[in-house]
Amino acid sequence: MDEEGFKKTCIKEKGKRGGIHQPLYGTWVADLMLRQDVGRFMLVKYLSYKKIPWKRRRRLGMAVAGNTPTASFLTKIGKIQSAGCRLCSIARGARGESTDSLAAETHGHINSAGCEGMATTVTAAHHSIWRHLYDSMHTAQKTKSKLKLATLDKDSNMSALWRREEFLRICSQEELAEKAQDIEVTKPVKKSHEARYNLDPGPFFENCFWGRRLDGIAIYQALQIVCILEFKRSTDRDERFLVVKEAEANEQHKSIIGTLKAAAPKWKFEQINFVVGKRG
Repeated sequence: MDEEGFKKTCIKEKGKRGGIHQPLYGTWVADLMLRQDVGRFMLVKYLSYKKIPWKRRRRLGMAVAGNTPTASFLTKIGKIQSAGCRLCSIARGARGESTDSLAAETHGHINSAGCEGMATTVTAAHHSIWRHLYDSMHTAQKTKSKLKLATLDKDSNMSALWRREEFLRICSQEELAEKAQDIEVTKPVKKSHEARYNLDPGPFFENCFWGRRLDGIAIYQALQIVCILEFKRSTDRDERFLVVKEAEANEQHKSIIGTLKAAAPKWKFEQINFVVGKRG
């Protein structure tokens, strides 16, 4: 099947499933790899390019094949006894913490911020990719467009944003703080935050709200619409990765959107998620 035929087949099949937002062959990677002379060609070209260090090419090949030598895989083939993440264990040991109840060391885990030993690196990769996408949106935006993409940086938490004029037009800090306290207090305290909560439970929930960070935000002032943008990266070996990451992103900003709706009822608040599959 040529590329045009593949596209038509995808559109037809996805239409039967009620939409075109789900992969045709289980994962987006499968869709890519099964395109004639496209997916395989890109992969083979990278793997056979001699100027790319062999270790990198070998790592990609193992990732695609699903046999990266993680603790989970090595346990499965009987090489080691525990599937617990070794990187998390090292990170906890350096902090003097217990190494019990470690997460399974899978390819997906060590490529996520949930891995304590890789969190800094993975977060940096996340920010780098998102900056590229966000800059691309700015570049593609038409000159006459009234939709404004706010410029964010690493210090752009909710507190910093609500000192800007364009955000104060939506509602005041006082209105937002009042509603934030009511909504945040209904959320369970994370185990990692228990010490802060016990030290001073009074302002804890409000401070949590003001400290939250958004990947991106767009404001359409004339129509009073605010779009919160969230970017997620995930291994796409699991065919449900889109559903899982969409739900995770929505839950992450649920309290922010709820607070904004309560503080500025005349405005409309939406969340747009960008979920990228990664393999290798």
